[in-house]
Amino acid sequence: MFKVTHVKKSTNPTEEETWIEPRAQETYDMYIRISQEYRSTLPFENQDRPFTQEENENIWKQSAGEPIRGSTYGYPEKAYQKKKSWYCGSSSSSFDGGDKETISAMESKIAYLNAELAAVAEREKKREEKERKRERRRLRQQMSSDENDKSDKESEGDENGTSDKESESD
Repeated sequence: MFKVTHVKKSTNPTEEETWIEPRAQETYDMYIRISQEYRSTLPFENQDRPFTQEENENIWKQSAGEPIRGSTYGYPEKAYQKKKSWYCGSSSSSFDGGDKETISAMESKIAYLNAELAAVAEREKKREEKERKRERRRLRQQMSSDENDKSDKESEGDENGTSDKESESD
């Protein structure tokens, strides 16, 4: 796919292919060379099999060189994690020392933010409980006030010699 997207299209079939930039051709040629070298190290019965995705990724990343700003040339993956590959003869390692420090700092920040979140949640819970108590108190006062108003009206009616029921029937 890389070759298809990095070679200029020509309408003349006899014209030699032209790469969009020298680096594209150099990277592709390096990929072909490294993949042939790797294939020759495989047991004879496995030399014709297609590469696994991981093998392909490792070969491509070796061909393209070190990532720049987290991106490997010609590789669609945005977040490239530095790995030592089989080609260098070392074991696979996801992180170097600098990355471990970064991860440790991030873990500390996550722990701090989780504690802060728990404190905010606790404050919110207390605030909601206070709000419910205020609402219940307000409703009780309102009910008490309504009962007082009702009894005041009834007593006014008694003072006039008529009750509310009698005045309603008039």
